Amino acid sequence: MNSFIPSINYSSLEKQKSLFDILEYIYEQINIIKSNSFFNDKICSFELEFRLRRKYVNIDLKNFLNDNSCQYSEFSYNENSKTRYRIICNSTYPCTENENENETTITPTPQNEFQFMDISKFLNYLEINKDQEITETLNNHMEYTKKITMMTFYYFIFKINLSIEVLLDSSQIKRYLKIEDKSKIESKSIIKSGNNKNIKIEILNQSNYKYENITNKNDNNNNDSIFNKDSVFNNDSIINKDSVFNNDSIINNDSNLKTESKYIEKNKSEKEITEYAIYKEMNDIDAKFSLSILKYITPITKKRRSFMMKNGARIDMTVFDDKNQLEIEFMNNTYLEKDNIMNMIHSIMVSLDCSNFILDYLFFLMPNYEFQKPITPSLDILYKEAKNLINDTFYVAAKTDGFRRLIIIINNLMFSISENFRVEYICQTKADNHMVLDCEYLNGKFIPFDLIYYNDEDLRHKSYSDRINIMNTINFEEFNNKIIKKNITKCSSFSELQNFIISFNKFDNPSIPNDGIIITNGQSSYYDNIKVYKIKTRNTVDLRFNGRYFYARDHLIKKSTVNLPFSEYKEVCLRYHQHKKFYSTKNIKDVPNNKNNNRNNNKNNNNKNDNNKNNTEITDKKFCCYYYRKQVEMINDVPTKTRVVTYHLVREKKVPFIVEINLDENSFIKERKDKYTSNSINTFNSILIASYQKVNLEIFTPSSTVLMRKYHNIIKQNILHKYKGNLLDIGTGNGGDLHKWKNFRKIVCVEPDFEKIKVLKERISKSEIRNRISILQNTIQNVELRNIYDVATCFFALNDFTYTNISRMLSNIAKNINGIFCLIFFDYNLFSDDIDSSSITYKQCIQTEINQFKDIIDRTSIIYLLSSLRYAHSECDNIMYINITDSYVINHYECAINSIRVKEIFVKYGFKLLNEYNVDLFPFLDRSQISYTSNIKVIEFSNINEF
Repeated sequence: MNSFIPSINYSSLEKQKSLFDILEYIYEQINIIKSNSFFNDKICSFELEFRLRRKYVNIDLKNFLNDNSCQYSEFSYNENSKTRYRIICNSTYPCTENENENETTITPTPQNEFQFMDISKFLNYLEINKDQEITETLNNHMEYTKKITMMTFYYFIFKINLSIEVLLDSSQIKRYLKIEDKSKIESKSIIKSGNNKNIKIEILNQSNYKYENITNKNDNNNNDSIFNKDSVFNNDSIINKDSVFNNDSIINNDSNLKTESKYIEKNKSEKEITEYAIYKEMNDIDAKFSLSILKYITPITKKRRSFMMKNGARIDMTVFDDKNQLEIEFMNNTYLEKDNIMNMIHSIMVSLDCSNFILDYLFFLMPNYEFQKPITPSLDILYKEAKNLINDTFYVAAKTDGFRRLIIIINNLMFSISENFRVEYICQTKADNHMVLDCEYLNGKFIPFDLIYYNDEDLRHKSYSDRINIMNTINFEEFNNKIIKKNITKCSSFSELQNFIISFNKFDNPSIPNDGIIITNGQSSYYDNIKVYKIKTRNTVDLRFNGRYFYARDHLIKKSTVNLPFSEYKEVCLRYHQHKKFYSTKNIKDVPNNKNNNRNNNKNNNNKNDNNKNNTEITDKKFCCYYYRKQVEMINDVPTKTRVVTYHLVREKKVPFIVEINLDENSFIKERKDKYTSNSINTFNSILIASYQKVNLEIFTPSSTVLMRKYHNIIKQNILHKYKGNLLDIGTGNGGDLHKWKNFRKIVCVEPDFEKIKVLKERISKSEIRNRISILQNTIQNVELRNIYDVATCFFALNDFTYTNISRMLSNIAKNINGIFCLIFFDYNLFSDDIDSSSITYKQCIQTEINQFKDIIDRTSIIYLLSSLRYAHSECDNIMYINITDSYVINHYECAINSIRVKEIFVKYGFKLLNEYNVDLFPFLDRSQISYTSNIKVIEFSNINEF
């Protein structure tokens, strides 16, 4: 587990090639080299080695090797970056512990900056798949070899080397070791492995033979030139036959392994005897060279255990100094099938923890990655963005009630990454490419809703529409039934959104629960969080509870804000004490090896029924919680700014208790065992506003009028924000506009209905501007006003007046208005046709062509009598019946008045027309609500000369 994500190594990574392609290329090069006539397979062999990269996988093998290991001395001399001489001697099995061995703790190096990883799964794999342990055969083993590294690849957590290993004559070494005291050998002066100056001088002083016969004439002609790192798969640039096979110490030195007598007996001719003389001199120099290595190089004492696997591979585990080394070797590997090698490497890789590499590789593919976070919109946000959504087209999909995961596919391997950057291997796939999917995870299935990397391209800057089009081309059958394709619907109108919600439970797999929808602007990039909207079936928040108070991160949330009933609060407290008891020090012994569980996350950790925190560990006999906290740094480069995103590991001393609260119903839902932190204060506030405004899936159904009423409120709000001073509000009703009056110094409400005044008074009592508001219970035609008002408003109440009522109103209050008079009403001149839908009914009660009442009004009622008189005396143009679902306007009758007559009356009482307009249509309304809203007229009058 790294302290920072990504680590310092991620920028040096290279694009991963498939292991099959790497092996295919290696085998091809082996065959090319073998086919060369100069290659001598009697003394040369190929070695294919997979070695763990310590900067990504840090393992501790000391305990495992202490049980049954062989100890030996290794002299190693690097002639150049590709060629190494190695002498192994003094092999002892079983090894004995050195009492004088330094047992002090090694200070971690930059390569060892993360914790040791659990190897229990690997040891289990080794036990199952080993053929036999061959450590005992290393006893008294003596070896002198020259190894030339032909090519190097990096594959996940492995470094792959293909080498040619040459067996050299070790007879002189054996004789030397018999004479020399071992303690003297171990106390030789140290020569750096890359420094060959002393060895060269020693050899040249003892022989007149040319040094060029021992080492290449020019290091540049050595194996460094064999392979071009930048062109790994370019056959033309890889093999330089002259440089490979022009080394006398490697090729055609068959006699190195023979005695002198056998050599002379086999070579009778004078020419051959002359060649042997040259060989003998050469062999003497080789011997002196090897003895110089023993003399000037200080050996490294190593411990090793070796195993032969059932497939013929060899696994060596070695410990020396502070290093732990794991190697998988394939000797004479041409007989092994590539599939066998791939299966073995992948199995070992999965048995170890390769999460550090996967996370670095994620940031290599997509630098500065951060999870996209949809916002919970308020009605105001929906109003502002609705037109953009329609114009840009938008996509809607069901929000799965699961866990957020990234799926990263690297060639044929699939991994998942959680929001807390926990990595889990999933499976091998048929898909042979690079891909990163943003998904929800539930019941063992991944449900992608976005594609952010595909085939060598970071797609985050592309529009969501483009990303979805690319994702739709993917064959999901290649993912072994681990990934389920999600139904993401493209919409260009509000009616299409409504149709999606009507069929909400039919789109996705019935076994997968959904708890809302996600609306995404089609032109938004992955970086545009504010253009992705999460609307849930119920508005819930995740809060931290400390036994008494609720917190959104570090911000205290008032109990009155959460407003839980006592029984619900009591249940939360009970759960908290159970949580506290479970994570007490006394229970540590009852918890399985939590450190291992944290490191090797399994699929059960993703289940909602999991009873253990998947982000806890035991440190110093105490539970603690860890998570990664995002850190963002803005670098003001020219010409652009760079947003640098990293993640810092945070360890909490206590395991937090996180609960999910339903703000709609003020109830406790459950403990969030999968959460490591609560929602932020900004997220909490946005969900709280959405709950207060009743923003949920229901507002998009055809029967809901929430969006329409919100739009009407926005019309009023935009007018009121322009003015200040003293306000006279006519027909206040239940006080729905109370929160829009904050910029006025004094407000007087005129309302005749007693029942509405009761609701109004209750709302005022909870308002922060309650001391500025007064109520007059009377009609506007009869009320007595003593003050002068800068602004008078009559919003949607004017249709309760006849033309005579309007005249009487102005006659009574015109002298008290010194400023603006604002009207919002339904203009009968704009009326086109009756409206009858599940959300709204708006109909004419009189057929004006024949002056006959429809059956809408009960002819025996008082309303019928009043309506008849009003219409007969031209007090109104018609009588309108209106019924709005889930509102205060239920079975209501009002007067149809036209704007022309209204303007004439106002002009008569000294008012001048200041502004007149019809309202813009709100695109997130259905047809009936758009038709009803289109009848609204806004008129602003003034009775002062300044205007």
